[in-house]
Amino acid sequence: MSMTETTVNLNVHEVGVILSALQLLENVEENRIAREYGSAQALYDKLYELWQSMDTSETGLRNDVVPSF
Repeated sequence: MSMTETTVNLNVHEVGVILSALQLLENVEENRIAREYGSAQALYDKLYELWQSMDTSETGLRNDVVPSF
């Protein structure tokens, strides 16, 4: 099986959602993901580093903002 990379454009809110979901993984889920796809912690670390470099000044959703997700 060959690995392929692709580029996906995500905004700061979308990356935040993924980071939050990764933090909420139970140990059983994290172990299953690790067996099938690789370390969830490594993905979290990579995304968190990216998230820190993004403009996070307005990460809170306001009533007049429609999120892209």
